[in-house]
Amino acid sequence: MKREQQMTKRKERVTLSLSADMVERLRTVVYWSPKLTLTGVVESAIQSALSKLEKGKRFKKRKGKLPVGRPRKNQ
Repeated sequence: MKREQQMTKRKERVTLSLSADMVERLRTVVYWSPKLTLTGVVESAIQSALSKLEKGKRFKKRKGKLPVGRPRKNQ
């Protein structure tokens, strides 16, 4: 149990691009909400989205890394 707790607390840096408008809205909300942090809001939103996406589905474990770059267009 202790090892599981340690693994869930481990953080990784993820770089992604969001619209400037969304980032500005996020910063404004966090600025005016003293108990919130950018990371906390984003983690909460992602957790909520993952719960919806995973509901009733079982995803197999990945076999490798995600492809890098933009997705290819379907021909």
